[in-house]
Amino acid sequence: MANKVDPFSAYNFVVEVEGIQVGGFTSVSGLQARAEVRSVREGGVNTTEYKLAGPISYSDLTLEAGITAQDPMWTWYKATLDGHVLRKNGTIYLMDRNGQRAVWWNFFNAWPTEWQGPSLDAAQTLVATQRFVLAHEGIVKCGGG
Repeated sequence: MANKVDPFSAYNFVVEVEGIQVGGFTSVSGLQARAEVRSVREGGVNTTEYKLAGPISYSDLTLEAGITAQDPMWTWYKATLDGHVLRKNGTIYLMDRNGQRAVWWNFFNAWPTEWQGPSLDAAQTLVATQRFVLAHEGIVKCGGG
């Protein structure tokens, strides 16, 4: 009988850009790719519609992190604000229960397009977080068999 394989926990992940860990992220979303479907009817055959693969599109990545004194993501975004779009490659690592890289997604030619600062409230004890949105030109899943 085959060994049971448990799924990885969604809370144990690391984000790197150009090989540098860029923050303590609390969430990552937007790991999505979609192939456009094109419908074609052949001349004279009106009862059948053929489905052809079109171009692939990728959702923007949204990264949320706690704000710290060292903020490489803000520095990267500030370059965009200053008119210098710096495209970078990065990786999102999903870790196993031993803290080892289990599955990861490489993203390519990314650049920050949006920043959202923290909601500040003196009546709360929450960590101050910020959100970055990255446009990119593709994702490839690696590891995990």
